[in-house]
Amino acid sequence: MSQIDIVIPDGSMQKAVTDLFVRAGLSPIMEKKRTKQATVEVSWIKRLVFQRPQEIPRYLENGHFDLGIVGEDWIANWGYNFPVLLKLPIGRSGQKPVRIVLAVKKESNLRKAEDFPLGCEVATEYVQLAQRFFSEKGRPDVRIIPSYGNTEHKIEFGATAIVDVTESGDSLKENGLEIIYEIMESSTVIVVNPKSYADKNKQPFIDCFVRLINGAYQASKYVMLVANVPEQVLSEAIKIIEGLKGPTVSPLATQGWFALQSIVPRENEQKIIFDLLQIGVTDIIVNREISLVMSQPK
Repeated sequence: MSQIDIVIPDGSMQKAVTDLFVRAGLSPIMEKKRTKQATVEVSWIKRLVFQRPQEIPRYLENGHFDLGIVGEDWIANWGYNFPVLLKLPIGRSGQKPVRIVLAVKKESNLRKAEDFPLGCEVATEYVQLAQRFFSEKGRPDVRIIPSYGNTEHKIEFGATAIVDVTESGDSLKENGLEIIYEIMESSTVIVVNPKSYADKNKQPFIDCFVRLINGAYQASKYVMLVANVPEQVLSEAIKIIEGLKGPTVSPLATQGWFALQSIVPRENEQKIIFDLLQIGVTDIIVNREISLVMSQPK
């Protein structure tokens, strides 16, 4: 049996990605903490390795792993082009992409790259991405200074601007900074080494892994809703609940009552409950811990 090697991010993204593995039934068992290697209780995954997100694209490019989970930002920074098997719009603290932005002091008069002083400094973790950005803007003279954390503070130490990652922009505002340009939006993606995906023995396991992680991600967007409904409002309740392909309808032992069960979008949960209450439904149960939804929403 062929086995696949997978590399995933540590640090701020580790919990979000690990949670998907757990939901998918692929709980990592950390056996070698110093080498950041884990095992998974399926025979077709040989290694699961946690590494810095910045380094994952290079490991994949050099053929050390079959699959990687990493941000589009770091792939773009190194200029690589991998087949993307799944896009997961999750960030460090929520289910939305992050943005890579150019930010300056709010009180400055800088509003575009062309306004920057000749030979000024811009601090960033995304050195190659920033260099390309300023070259494309006709400003190759801008000096890109590597930053290894706390980038939003670097303007206090001589930088004219920063290129940094943000989700809400709150941290930038707290440091008196203003976004003047959005360089790119970045989602977390599953990417594959092309040689591995061309291997007919590995491909089925790669596809299975992607489907499991997608099922885990889909599950995070849904809740299971169960409601006991009187027969006289059954048709109306079915329309309210809907779900992936409509609810399961089961007669109860109590004459004239039915149980409706359906998987519904998490964002619609409160509206569905409200609408059910308005037609007289009172027995409602919500399970918010669905592990896997191996189906695409309608």
